[in-house]
Amino acid sequence: MQEMLLNMLGAIYTRIPKKYRPPIKKTVYWSLLRGQSLSQLKRIKKGKRIEFLDFEIAYLEPFEFLSPGAREVFIESLCSTVSPGTETAVLCGLPGARRRFPYEPGYSCTGRILAAGSKVSGFSEGDRVTGRIKHTSHCTMRPDGLFKVPDGVSDEESSFIELGIITLQGIRKARILPGDRVAVVGQGLIGQFSNKLSKVAGASRVIAVAASRNREATAIGPGCADEYIAVRETPSAPEEVQADVVVEAVGSPQAVELSMRCAREGGRVVLVGSARGLGRNVDFWSLAQKRSLQIVGAHITAMPEKEASSAFWTYRQEGELFLSLLQEKRLVLSDLVTWRARPEECNVVYEVLAHGGGKHVGIVFHWSE
Repeated sequence: MQEMLLNMLGAIYTRIPKKYRPPIKKTVYWSLLRGQSLSQLKRIKKGKRIEFLDFEIAYLEPFEFLSPGAREVFIESLCSTVSPGTETAVLCGLPGARRRFPYEPGYSCTGRILAAGSKVSGFSEGDRVTGRIKHTSHCTMRPDGLFKVPDGVSDEESSFIELGIITLQGIRKARILPGDRVAVVGQGLIGQFSNKLSKVAGASRVIAVAASRNREATAIGPGCADEYIAVRETPSAPEEVQADVVVEAVGSPQAVELSMRCAREGGRVVLVGSARGLGRNVDFWSLAQKRSLQIVGAHITAMPEKEASSAFWTYRQEGELFLSLLQEKRLVLSDLVTWRARPEECNVVYEVLAHGGGKHVGIVFHWSE
């Protein structure tokens, strides 16, 4: 019934002149929320969240939501990590990204449970949790997809949970063996994550490949990449890499082509980056078929929910492994954080990302003072 009502209201909404839509929408949601509050006997809570109001416009906006039900938890956010590729794609309207505004970004956050419903098991008030939480000061949600943050793991590092799971399933499909030579194309957050996890998997040498040297400072070092190649400086360098495994962490057609150039004959290319754009005039015969390359697709949406194998772990298994690596200090992420921002600075943050991101890699919003 409620869905039918919302569809009806949506049809009416699109016929209203644009200048009248914001106040009308606000009034409708205000009324619906209070109706739900009365019918479900829940209180109305207030918080703040980051919203994209239009292309390249981000604001910290007040919002209201319902208190937790019997199977829900009420969470106060501590740190939320920006996913530069996905969030910038939506903000700038890149191919493959949704374009409906307003849009609430974010899906990787650590918070603290302030209250738990009577039928919630495994979680209690005071627990630190991490998972798919938006860039928001507070929220109510079911705890099914949440993970408890282990002792010794910081709020900041654990807030990388979703990015960690995305990278881990890519590295798992790469089947890196001890002694392998690995190239990682793209040195954004997922790319530099891949540098580190390739080392954990046993790679003997990791070569970071990027267009420029913007992010070289955080890419090279102990537990990171051993070598850095800026393609604009040396266009012929990719052919000399001859990697056993190449991790593509950008998603553009140009990056996929570059990844194939970095692989040795019979090598493996793993596509981790979300596709942005359409590829044309790529010579797949010379780059891939003639050289017997193995192309492997890796995306978080293709992960199994229950059954797992050596190459396909479940979302929960990868999340628990990520937190375990942090707790054991086999994976250190603090060196990837280049901007610790206040939520009030969100418009400045996304303006920088919309113009390429500069030298920034990991950007974390700190919600608690």
